[in-house]
Amino acid sequence: MERWEVIERFVLIVIAALLVALGLWLLLFRSGPERFAWLALLTPCVFWLFWQALYEDNLESTHPPSSGEYLLAFIWFWSRRLVIGAISVMCAAGFVYALVGPDKIIEGALACGVLSFFAGWVALFGCGKEMSMSDDLRIHRQRRNRYE
Repeated sequence: MERWEVIERFVLIVIAALLVALGLWLLLFRSGPERFAWLALLTPCVFWLFWQALYEDNLESTHPPSSGEYLLAFIWFWSRRLVIGAISVMCAAGFVYALVGPDKIIEGALACGVLSFFAGWVALFGCGKEMSMSDDLRIHRQRRNRYE
C-alpha cells in the first residue's frame, strides 16, 4: 500500500471509532427520542467508514474474501439497493405526476425522469471509480464475481 492509502485507512478507522464512541455516549447518557435520530444518522456513516477503510479496495485482490468482508458487502449492497432504489421509485412517481398532474410541468418531469434513471442505475450497479459512468458495469461485474 502507498503511504496515502495507509494514512487514509488510519484516518477513516479513527473517525469511525470516534463516531462509535459518540453513539455509545448518546445511548448511555442521553435520553429522549433525539438520541435515536442521531444513532440512525451515525450508523450508516460508521458502516461506510469501516467499509471504505477495510474492504473497498479489495476488488483486485487474489485472496478470497473473509466472512466479515462478505457480511459488510452484503449489507452495503442491499442497503444501497433498497435506499437508492426507493429514491428512484419516488423520482419516477414524481415524473409520472409531473406529466399527468393538473399542472403538467414538463421541466419537472424531465428532471424527475433523469434523477430516477441515475438513482436506478446506482441502485442496480453501484458506482465505479471514475467520475463518469464508463466503468460502472466493469466494477459491478468485479464485485459480483468477488462476492457471489
